[in-house]
Amino acid sequence: MPSKIHILPEHVAQAIAAGEVVERPASVIKELMENAIDAGSSEIVVELKGGGLQLIRVYDNGEGMDRDDVPVALERYATSKIQKVEDLYAVHSLGFRGEALPSIASVSKMTIKTRVPHSISGTKAVCEGGEIKSISDVGCPIGTEVEVRQIFYNVPVKRKFLKSIRSELRHSLNHFLRLSLAHPFISFKLIHDNRMLHEHPKTESPLVRIEAVLGSDIASHLQPCQLDDGEISILGFASLPSVSKGNADGIYLFVNRRGVRDRMLYKAILEAYRQLIPTGKFPIVLLFVTVPPSAVDVNVHPTKAEVKFRDSERIFRAVTEALRSAHDQRLTDTVSEFESGKGELADLPSRPREGRGIFPMVNEPFLAEWKVGRRIPFRIVGQLQGTYILCEGENELIFLDQHAAHERVLFHRYKTQYETKSIVSERFLIPIAMELSSEESFVLASHLEEFHSMGFEIDPIGEKTYALRSRPSFVDPQDAATMVREIVDEISSSSKGGKGAAAVDSILITLACHSAIRGNSILRKEEMEELVETLYPFNPCATCPHGRPIFFQLRLDELNKQFKRK
Repeated sequence: MPSKIHILPEHVAQAIAAGEVVERPASVIKELMENAIDAGSSEIVVELKGGGLQLIRVYDNGEGMDRDDVPVALERYATSKIQKVEDLYAVHSLGFRGEALPSIASVSKMTIKTRVPHSISGTKAVCEGGEIKSISDVGCPIGTEVEVRQIFYNVPVKRKFLKSIRSELRHSLNHFLRLSLAHPFISFKLIHDNRMLHEHPKTESPLVRIEAVLGSDIASHLQPCQLDDGEISILGFASLPSVSKGNADGIYLFVNRRGVRDRMLYKAILEAYRQLIPTGKFPIVLLFVTVPPSAVDVNVHPTKAEVKFRDSERIFRAVTEALRSAHDQRLTDTVSEFESGKGELADLPSRPREGRGIFPMVNEPFLAEWKVGRRIPFRIVGQLQGTYILCEGENELIFLDQHAAHERVLFHRYKTQYETKSIVSERFLIPIAMELSSEESFVLASHLEEFHSMGFEIDPIGEKTYALRSRPSFVDPQDAATMVREIVDEISSSSKGGKGAAAVDSILITLACHSAIRGNSILRKEEMEELVETLYPFNPCATCPHGRPIFFQLRLDELNKQFKRK
């Protein structure tokens, strides 16, 4: 009987290893940029064609490699960063596994040109599908240039999973910008299809780099935060409570200058903002955590995107303390300005309503019966917590979420207007200039057609600056620019992504959500009646556009059971 257990062929093992490191063109860019940073580069250029599907070229002015090192660097587990097991727990560099170059080479056609400072000529290596075809001398500048063509040309199944050029470019842009934020002392350039997309000169000020990437509007609403307890150092910038996003894309986490995804750090940030921003909103935070290399394990994931802290509770407390101290300082400064006559009352944070209790007082007019001739067999009892409308029927109670209900009504109304091309657009006398972040600019530029179809006329007037010339008539003029940003956030975080109908739905959802009655808002009886009448009959499957239920039904016999009544 033949053995069921066997050793994988080398090319299969390489494909598996490459799959762990190289998911898409963006993975290649991240690995090559990190190698360039580790090489001590002061200038790094990324050049792409076709979103990286056709060509990825990364060149730097770092220390380069000797001719003898080049073929070794293309072998698996080859690295200059560690020598022994203990080194894994004291990693100072971004790359150390020795998997990047051989993994990239195994799924592409790759050419390396490199030269060290003391040599008059460089080395050129040509590799296809993981096999070195040639190594020769070449004239080239000091540093390293890695050219990757036709990624996954020999793994067609993997290539089928790649998205559109624009989608892949967006993933690449995300890695490029995060590394740019982490290393302001390095000059970065990103070129796509022979067009300069981003150019960030090196700077001594992290805030200058932040402004270049996120835009001056966002940078002006950031406040510094800092904490140092001897072993843990936290430096960063955090948005004021008045500024938030609809997704977590504005949270940038770096541990020892390494961009990471860490649930504990996310939770610490959200905890610090828990009572400052609404549920479902996210702050803009750039957090640089520095700890001794022995206090963090960066060898958790092949792509090095996840880390594990030795004392995660201590890190959690340090992050929340740093952010809360920054907020407390801002509040103290604001109050001082107001007391001295420099500030305005509107600058002060709004305080929650008090004295509501569990059962708020129900106004007597709300207890009146429905007028004769009403087509629905309910009477409005009143509001609970200024958020839920309570209706009584013959054999049931209906609890209605006023925001979710109104959001559904508006979504249906706006979508009907869109489909019948009856949206009325109103022009601004003076266009509103909007400076966006790099990510926001990329998303907006990709969906200008959809915005225009909804009544927003928006034109690019600079690298990341746009002129808002018109708005739908149902959007408040003062809210128009904010609305555009919220729509961009919705599109950015949408699981469907893409263009066309999915983008239009994202716009419609945001318009409806922004325009709908908010929770914790007192309504007149007439307003509640109109909303209830519009929704009746209540569909048990009805949800708001985000998928939350609109109402909850409590039958009278269930209520009687609770009180032991027959």
